[in-house]
Amino acid sequence: MSNDPLWHKQDDPGFIIAWKYKYEFEVGKMADKVMTYGEAQKKAEELCEKNQDKTYWAEEAKDVLENRFFDPNAH
Repeated sequence: MSNDPLWHKQDDPGFIIAWKYKYEFEVGKMADKVMTYGEAQKKAEELCEKNQDKTYWAEEAKDVLENRFFDPNAH
């Protein structure tokens, strides 16, 4: 992985898809599949096109990998 936390290589491992509603106060993470940054970024773009009510992005899966029973409502 890159030393710069804001820049990732396409093949950097350990990413998931995170999302939030654009007009509501609800967020979540799709932690069922951990993938590379490139895969997660592509999937996030596809989901954004399909669902205009939410925004999706690739996010590092550090907290998900450390806690297998991740609860998105716990934060």
